[in-house]
Amino acid sequence: MERGFGTILSALRREHGISQRALAADLHVSQALLSHYENGAREPGLPLVCRICDYFGVSADYLLGRIDLSPEAPLPSLERLQAAMAAEDDPDIKQAAQACISSAAERLRLRMSGEGGEIAAAEHASDMAAAELELMRAVSRRGKKE
Repeated sequence: MERGFGTILSALRREHGISQRALAADLHVSQALLSHYENGAREPGLPLVCRICDYFGVSADYLLGRIDLSPEAPLPSLERLQAAMAAEDDPDIKQAAQACISSAAERLRLRMSGEGGEIAAAEHASDMAAAELELMRAVSRRGKKE
């Protein structure tokens, strides 16, 4: 059975032990509208989809039913990343990519645990951006060598 937006939203809300009334208030929508989203009578706009993703810490692909995050389901992007890292020969690119991954993982860990607050998350976002920039520079240098 294919899971759609409403089913996934309802499941997320229940998994987190949040009432429709509380979630509607947190998302700045009416409870009736939230109910319509959950039962499939209405579809949300992109800004609300983004707010819901941020609220629950999930991707839009997951929320929209495009990917499955069950423990049995593989994470396609993670598999592609692992394959790219294994195939990379340039040590500068590998090091920069690892720094980027480490920064992203720490930022995600902070978000999930609630540790450090928004400032720590912003600092790790900055670290991640700097690491990504270094990765792009390393890839660019390789392109000039070839």
